[in-house]
Amino acid sequence: MRRFAGEYDVVEALKKIFREHKVIVSQKRLKEIVSRILEDEKVGERRLRIIAINNRIARLKIFTRESKKMFSSDRCPVCNSKISVVKSRDIWGEKSKIEYICRKCGYRSGIRKRIPTKYIFYSRIR
Repeated sequence: MRRFAGEYDVVEALKKIFREHKVIVSQKRLKEIVSRILEDEKVGERRLRIIAINNRIARLKIFTRESKKMFSSDRCPVCNSKISVVKSRDIWGEKSKIEYICRKCGYRSGIRKRIPTKYIFYSRIR
């Protein structure tokens, strides 16, 4: 019976992977490699991404597409941390929101929501 992998086990597996591979081109590929290392334990793609970001094991390049909906969340869709709002003043002196930025993972969105479609992981391990 498979069980969920503990965070320590996932971190150790990620460190082992990123010592060998400097770049992994998709979240799905990263999960496949981690699943081979953690044979009887399982971990989801989203949880794997968040653990890699929070433990500073990998740096992300995020490819996105623009949605028709307006950005309305106060949390980052990539790492679930708090989003910073960039505001500017227009010619009448009123403040308006221009951009939403996550300081932790680098996710950026304009007024219209940008939906993450692909992740590239770069090793931070030397």
